[in-house]
Amino acid sequence: MKRAVLAILLVLAAAPLTALAPLAAAPGSGLPPDPLKSLLPIPNGASRYLESCGGCHGLTGSSAKREIPELKGHVGRFACTAEGRAYIGRLPNVAFANLSDQNLAEAMNYMVFTLGGTSAPKGAKPYSAREIGALRKQPLKATDLTTMRTGVLGRAVVACDQQASR
Repeated sequence: MKRAVLAILLVLAAAPLTALAPLAAAPGSGLPPDPLKSLLPIPNGASRYLESCGGCHGLTGSSAKREIPELKGHVGRFACTAEGRAYIGRLPNVAFANLSDQNLAEAMNYMVFTLGGTSAPKGAKPYSAREIGALRKQPLKATDLTTMRTGVLGRAVVACDQQASR
């Protein structure tokens, strides 16, 4: 009797996953071809981003709130200048993140090179733990980060455009 109950419970537990199989195969379903593969571990940088930044900036780098800067397709532009690169590493929520320098470097690289997509300049170097450690020791203290961001980003965009035209 106990084995029969256990077998029934196992079948019921697996039912939701097997029910997804036809949907996954349907074109335009938005589901992965194999729902079980989506359970595989995600890379460290993505994991660090999701745990520490995704709550505000959105899981894909797009926030629903206007006050939160859009990362997706844009954040890579900061890597066009040394000033921009340092700026995003010195932002208070970055500098004071509860992550090791290595873990924060992984999250920053995920943001700049994955979420930033083609906005990151060709040949831009990834952040290292050492660089992040140095930037964190000089957190930004400006009270008007929005104005500062506008200036830094404006100069970075000009530099990106100049680099792209070469």
